[in-house]
Amino acid sequence: MAKKKYYGVKKGKVVGVFESWDECKNSIEGFSGAEYKSFPTYEEAQAYAEGMDITEIHKKLAEESNTVIAYVDGSYDDSQKRYSFGCVIITPQGEIICESGANEDPEAVVSRNVAGELMGTMFAVRWAYSNGYLNILIRHDYEGIAKWFTGLWKVNSYCAKKYMEYMNKYRNVMKISFEKVTAHSGDKYNEMADELAKKALK
Repeated sequence: MAKKKYYGVKKGKVVGVFESWDECKNSIEGFSGAEYKSFPTYEEAQAYAEGMDITEIHKKLAEESNTVIAYVDGSYDDSQKRYSFGCVIITPQGEIICESGANEDPEAVVSRNVAGELMGTMFAVRWAYSNGYLNILIRHDYEGIAKWFTGLWKVNSYCAKKYMEYMNKYRNVMKISFEKVTAHSGDKYNEMADELAKKALK
């Protein structure tokens, strides 16, 4: 079942939030200079449509649900045979924490940037638990992060096996949720995580 999306229209025939692409399309089709974007939550779409600061909405969502929100992304440099991760953590108190790291495990390198994506997810979960947070929402652009954890994908590769061995340690002691975001779509924190991952390789 596809993940629900909300469409925020900032400039169009009708400004506001729509729960289907057809409704959004009707609002923007034929409108010169239309501005619209999809979001995983109604609150974010509403903030965009009203011209509000998305950053503040993320902080509010984290605070209201007492959940750490972590954006993770990965990168890979073939010349170095190294992979890396970038992670932007938003705490319920509104703190923005940026972390990154790199590794070169020969068996993991074959998975390229996916190895970094998984490393970032494991880092975020460990960080949240170590700091006393028992709810975390991972926002990611590689679908395997959620699908391996939820059992929708078979765990065959070296990286996937290591990932699940690690994540299973936390499965029963904290709530781990996932939301997929579209890569390079202008999502501020996803872009920050991507940039952090790239810098970690330099």
